[in-house]
Amino acid sequence: MKKTDIKPNERDVLVSIGRKASEGSGLEEIVGSIFTDLRRIIPCDRLDIGLVEEDGLRVVIRSVAADYEPLQAPAGYTIDVPGSFCQQLLETRTPFISNTDEQMMSFENHEYSDLLAVEGIHSHAAVPVAVGDKILGILLSASREPGSYAGHQVNLLEETAKLLRYPVEKTYQADQIEGNYRAYMEMLSFVSHELRSPISSIITLTQTLAEGYYGKLEERQRDILQRVIKKAEYLHAMSSQYLNLSRFESSMMELQLRLVDFIDDIVDPVIEILMPQIDERKMKLEREYRDSVFPVRCDPDLVQIVMINLLSNGIKYGNRGGVLRITVEKGFKKFLVSVWNEGPGFSEREKNRLFKKFSRLQAAELVERKGSGIGLYVSWKIVQIHCGNISAESEQGAWARFTVELPQYQDLCIIE
Repeated sequence: MKKTDIKPNERDVLVSIGRKASEGSGLEEIVGSIFTDLRRIIPCDRLDIGLVEEDGLRVVIRSVAADYEPLQAPAGYTIDVPGSFCQQLLETRTPFISNTDEQMMSFENHEYSDLLAVEGIHSHAAVPVAVGDKILGILLSASREPGSYAGHQVNLLEETAKLLRYPVEKTYQADQIEGNYRAYMEMLSFVSHELRSPISSIITLTQTLAEGYYGKLEERQRDILQRVIKKAEYLHAMSSQYLNLSRFESSMMELQLRLVDFIDDIVDPVIEILMPQIDERKMKLEREYRDSVFPVRCDPDLVQIVMINLLSNGIKYGNRGGVLRITVEKGFKKFLVSVWNEGPGFSEREKNRLFKKFSRLQAAELVERKGSGIGLYVSWKIVQIHCGNISAESEQGAWARFTVELPQYQDLCIIE
């Protein structure tokens, strides 16, 4: 459309629409603010913006402005593209005009047209909102008068659609991110809740079988069952990590603060839990506690998760038969706990990956040692909300150490 085809008053309206589109904070605000402007240059009793979803199979009306109530097809209404006017628009990338009731009802999937008819709409025009080669949405203007749209009115609607490209793209991308996040949370929920109980049952039943409850077993049979138990315990531990992560990601983690002794209430119970793994790898556990009492105000259950993750990593990535050392020491209004192990360690480059979600060390000697890539991230998160700090250091090929620094009495930080 040539600019000479636009009348001075129409140009002024488009300039106003462009300004509001760039200044608006979201599609709902923008559609509401430009509705009055657009009505000055084209017939428009209702203005819709819809976003394309499901690879072009669906259009969801994201925002509506109208000069009447009630709306039969409000924001959130979904149009299935096959058989609707949207199909022609998306396939041909050209405007769709329906100027009579017969034209509005000419598509097999006409529920949307039915609802507009109930609202008193007798004609509408729709144009694509495209960014580059991709159509992200549609802009639809509807009128209560038949025959409201011709070439010039549709051209003005197309110019309006061009001005809305940026806010539509921004909303589209935000929807994609939100959709991916929902899918991610559903995956976490499935792994953490749906798998955890049956895996626990497998472990219990297999242990019962290995102990000879259902009859005496040969040594080889017991060995095979112990392998099954170890694999199941690995899956159970991973599901626990996903459960912790899903609780944090969905803000469902409830913190229970109380004053506890760090050694008696946190470190020693964790060592008791992990001692079979330490023995199995024939590691030497060393404890360096310069004081016997370490009072700290924290959520002991969450801090236990940190210690389990750090000690588990030390066991998993430490040398078989090597030293595993826990050190606890007091500072001024804070204390430090570190877990040190003999082992391959990690490089400075790999160090940057340690506390990121789903990130695992890629060194050849470490890749084969299975991990979820969640434990250190969850530990970092827990330490952060306790206003603390977690760090790592290593001499590659010799040792690795993880250190947590926690205030003894400080209130929790709020991490959004």
